[in-house]
Amino acid sequence: MVSYVARRLLDAVLGVLGVTTIAFLAIRLSGDPVALLVTEYATPEDIARVRRVLGLDQPLWVQYGRFLGDVLRGDFGESLRFIKPAAPLVYGALPATLTLAVAALFIALALALPLGLLAGMRRGSVLDGAAIVLATLGQSVPYFWLGILLIMAFAVRLQWLPAFGSESWRHLILPALTLAMTPMARIARIVRAGMVEVLTQDYIRTARAKGLPGGAIVLRHALPNLAIPLVTILALDFGTLLGGAVVTETIFAWPGVGRLVVQAIQSRDYPVVQAAVFYLATSVVLLNLALDVLYARLDPRIRYA
Repeated sequence: MVSYVARRLLDAVLGVLGVTTIAFLAIRLSGDPVALLVTEYATPEDIARVRRVLGLDQPLWVQYGRFLGDVLRGDFGESLRFIKPAAPLVYGALPATLTLAVAALFIALALALPLGLLAGMRRGSVLDGAAIVLATLGQSVPYFWLGILLIMAFAVRLQWLPAFGSESWRHLILPALTLAMTPMARIARIVRAGMVEVLTQDYIRTARAKGLPGGAIVLRHALPNLAIPLVTILALDFGTLLGGAVVTETIFAWPGVGRLVVQAIQSRDYPVVQAAVFYLATSVVLLNLALDVLYARLDPRIRYA
């Protein structure tokens, strides 16, 4: 077990290194940030001086070496837009993104679990067909379209909920609903498929032959067998929500990491982009590592070489 965790940690380090390297190269290839920092009246000498101060006059491999050294010290440089250290800016936005992701995942699980269970238990019924259609629509609807639709319905027309901001829990409802739609559809499909398969197993028929009620069969025998695929999809969706809330945070002006990254990309604020990519990639990799370890707890048949 210890050797397995050590290997997975090494894989995690290589994964984070690969993601940050891709982000470093992509930002350098996207354009010259100095063009946004100087005025139209700047002379070539002024531009060269700014580029020298930022270290952008060095060869790419020298910049990359300095970048890796700074990352090891937790230093991602100073934001070109806010004139502040980039890492604290990302720290400050991370709680808002975590709050939105947790709320979205809670809503998705609360809706998808009973829907998937009932659809699997009543395969071929009208409820099963409605669940399949709803899941298909949930995975097909774009975030930006659903977010604007919810704003028009609940904020503009009915005026029940605020459309933008993060001042209270009411501001969380619409962005969380928007972000929950895709994972809700995916979880419902996984639970339904798992229930259809589990309910055909011999031990389920044995439990029915013993006279156990349907609810007890589901809770004691069927649901525990769905734990591994359910935990897997929850962990994957949570990682996706952390990194994929860019559109939702932008639509609802939610002050999270996704919105910060969009603003940083628009202004070519590469220190903030690099810091955000590093912390989000690290969060997702550590989440997957915890998931692998959790498998052994959920299913004692799993052994690590």
